Amino acid sequence: MLSSLIKNISSEPLPPPVADLLANPDQVKTRYPLGRATRWRTSRAWARPGDNPSAAFYRMYEFFVTGWTVALRNEFEYFCTAHPDWAVADLPNPADEHDPARYAVLAGLTELMCESFNRRVEHGLPRDAPPIVEDWEELARRPKVFESVPEWTKKVRPLAEVLRIPDHEGVLVEVDDIEVCQPLKRLNVLVRHPHIHFI
Repeated sequence: MLSSLIKNISSEPLPPPVADLLANPDQVKTRYPLGRATRWRTSRAWARPGDNPSAAFYRMYEFFVTGWTVALRNEFEYFCTAHPDWAVADLPNPADEHDPARYAVLAGLTELMCESFNRRVEHGLPRDAPPIVEDWEELARRPKVFESVPEWTKKVRPLAEVLRIPDHEGVLVEVDDIEVCQPLKRLNVLVRHPHIHFI
């Protein structure tokens, strides 16, 4: 009893369902004002001070679902470069059996994180590269460490019905659209591929 109570107050709470975010996308911008990231980059769990990988991951999900590209890209960069010790593969399973749509989007989002972070690594920028590179040769000598998706994502099934997520202007993509996000499409979620790359 006590151990489950401790787990509940120290576990990162799941973010809102997709439908709730789409019904009121402005709530996300109110909760996370761009100029004050240091105030909201923290755990929402009662007994967990500071930030953690799950909290950042759930913020990315909220930014992604609401089509807030600037905040999403900023959070990708924050996760990647400010916390190079946070491996994507180590993200805990949200075990979200109650909301298959949210679970599918979270699983697909890990693929986008890997795509983004690994592109930097391919170009010679490891996750712990300094903001201003003075010795490119030293970076080139480092082994390239690529990110991979968590094991739990491989067990997430495609949704029974197509979930369509509009972009920030309310525009939907079609299944054969060149801009459709392939990692999410495989999970039966149709959404425009977001801007996820940064240097």
